[in-house]
Amino acid sequence: MGLLQKALKNPLLVSSFFSIIARFTGVALNFTASIVITRMLNMSEAGVIFMLMLFVTGVSLISRIGVDQLIVKSVASLPDDHTDQRTGLLLSSYKLLIITSFIFTLIWIAASPWIRDAFFHNEIALNDLRLAGITLLFFNLLTTNSFYLKGLKRSSSSVLVQNALPAISYLFLITAFWNSFQDNQLAVNLYSVSIVLAGILSVFAVLPHLSSQKQAAIAAPSPLKIFKDSLPLAPISYSAFLMLWIDTLMVGWFLQNEEVALYNVAAKISFISLFFLGALDATIYPRLLSTFHHNREKLSIFFWQSTALVITVLLVVTLLMLIVAYWLLFAFGDQYVSAKMTLVILLFAQFFRATSLTFSFMFIIREKVRYLNIVLVAALVVDLICNILLVPRYGIEGAAISTLITNVFLSITIVILFLFHKLLEK
Repeated sequence: MGLLQKALKNPLLVSSFFSIIARFTGVALNFTASIVITRMLNMSEAGVIFMLMLFVTGVSLISRIGVDQLIVKSVASLPDDHTDQRTGLLLSSYKLLIITSFIFTLIWIAASPWIRDAFFHNEIALNDLRLAGITLLFFNLLTTNSFYLKGLKRSSSSVLVQNALPAISYLFLITAFWNSFQDNQLAVNLYSVSIVLAGILSVFAVLPHLSSQKQAAIAAPSPLKIFKDSLPLAPISYSAFLMLWIDTLMVGWFLQNEEVALYNVAAKISFISLFFLGALDATIYPRLLSTFHHNREKLSIFFWQSTALVITVLLVVTLLMLIVAYWLLFAFGDQYVSAKMTLVILLFAQFFRATSLTFSFMFIIREKVRYLNIVLVAALVVDLICNILLVPRYGIEGAAISTLITNVFLSITIVILFLFHKLLEK
């Protein structure tokens, strides 16, 4: 009983618990949308939708050039009463992202014929693919608002905005057009509209945490300054995203849309563990930043507590998911059960990835991002080589093995560099 009371008084554990609940809500909603897609559409059509989701997420990430990482780092480092500075930072970030999103939308439209041929195997209408380019700005708006809330230590709200809002919007539109949803091209367009809707709704989540625009404008940095400050952080996001999704891209490149659907479902299920990791990320990172800047004598204790928490939670989640792997795949349709071995490999891969989370944070906090960038780029190269060698020969299981090899390499290398640079001792 005393141990329970002590746990309930620990702000890290309590906040992590609510973050995990919020993350799991988002997972449940996203899984519901994915299950509707796999049940209502054939495997090839489902593969088209999943590949489009991947492209929207990836291209919007590139267009943000690290702004989301800068926001969470800068906001979490500011004292709680500096509302004007936080608001000014967010508003200037909006201005920069409008410009970059517009540029990448034009690139999207221009590259659409090649993207359609190379990754969608001509199973998506070219105009619908081009129309999806408008989602980039709204996806960036959604993500930026989520990271702003994360920096404010509103981890549950951050998680719900980033994961639940897009799923809720898509499910709402699917319900509204239920009788016509089996038209593959309508499903594509509804996804695009859902991102626009989610981006607009995300603004209402941050409004209560903003000061007046007039006061914020005085404290606001210029968009150019944000660009310069965010650029060194961009490779972290790029490499992390590519290591999560390069396998799906390679499956789309080498194989057909049916295999994309199979691998995507297995990957989505394995990412359940990463959703738990994301909840811990949203809780731990701002507090680790705050501890480093304002209570450094407790940094080492907090770091190792956080590391133990991450490994324990992810180990339990991984073991539980291994037990129910068959039934998780069956929920998407009996044809998806054939991806069970792929899912098992991916679950171990995600666990190894999770073990380096807190170590990675310290590279950012200590402003030694260049080392982390080098490791991430090296891991990405390993991932690409493994995919090129294994996917054509072993199919989707080859893609999963590539992820496992890469994540083991990544975690071991990050920990070695962490110890070499003694990031907790300086």
